Amino acid sequence: MRQPELGQKIQELRKQKGLTQEELVDLCNINVRTIQRIEAGEVTPRSYTLKSIFNVLDFDFNELKTASETDTKNNNSIFPEIINSRQAAFFQTHLNIAWICGLIYFLTGFVEFAVDYARFYEEDLILGKGGYISLKFIILACYMYFIHGFYIVGKIFNEYLLKIAALALIVINVVFYLYDMISLYHELFYIEYVVLIHSLFYGLAGLLFGFVLLRIAPSTGKLATVTGGLKIASSFFFVTIFLVWLGYLFLIPAVFLQIVLLYKIRELVKEKCQA
Repeated sequence: MRQPELGQKIQELRKQKGLTQEELVDLCNINVRTIQRIEAGEVTPRSYTLKSIFNVLDFDFNELKTASETDTKNNNSIFPEIINSRQAAFFQTHLNIAWICGLIYFLTGFVEFAVDYARFYEEDLILGKGGYISLKFIILACYMYFIHGFYIVGKIFNEYLLKIAALALIVINVVFYLYDMISLYHELFYIEYVVLIHSLFYGLAGLLFGFVLLRIAPSTGKLATVTGGLKIASSFFFVTIFLVWLGYLFLIPAVFLQIVLLYKIRELVKEKCQA
C-alpha cells in the first residue's frame, strides 16, 4: 500500500481503537510530528516504524510489508547520500546554520543597499571605513555559509551541478567583496567595470543554480520550482547587465524562498531519519 492510502489506513485504525495521535505515539515511541506527516500522506515510514504502529493497532503487518518495503526503497533514493544517522545529523546541523545565515544575509542586504547607495551616489561613507568593512565581512560570511547549505543539498540529492553552482557563486562573491573592501584604499580598476563583470558571472552561475533547483523539485515540491524559476529570472537580468536592476528586484523573493527551501529540506532530512 502506498501513500496517501497508507496514512488513511493508519488514521482509520487509530480512530477505531479510540486513540489520539498523542496516545499512539506514546505507545509506538515515535514523535507526534512523524505520525501527523504519515497520516497526511507526506512521508512513507520505514518498515520497522510501520510494524510498531500496526502492532499497537492490532493489524497484521505482513499484509502491507511487501508494499511498505518497496515504498521505503523508493523513498531512500531521495536521499542517496544519507547512509547513517551520524551523517544525517551532520547535514541537519549545517543546514540549520545555513538557513539562519541566509536570513541574516537577507536582512543585512537592505542595510548594505543603503550604505552602498550613500558611498557610490552621494560619496558619503556613512559607517566609516571600519564600519563599512565590518558590514561587508558579516554579509560575505553569512552568504558563504548560506550558499554552502546548497552545496550540502547537492550532496544529499547527488546533484553535482548544484555543488558546482554553489561553489561558483561563493568564489564570485568572495572576489567581488574583497575588491569592494580593497577599493576603499586602492582602486585598481574602476568599480563600475568590476560591478559589470560581477553581474555577468554572478548571473551565469545563478542560471545554473536555478536550473538545478528545478531538477530537485520532484523530491522537494513546488517550492523548489518557484524558487528555481525566480532565480533563473533574476540571473537572466543580471546577465543582460543593462537590466540588472530587474535582477535585484527578482533576487529579493528568490533569496527569501531559498531560505525557506533550505529550512524545508532540513526538516525533510530530520523526518526521514525519524521515520
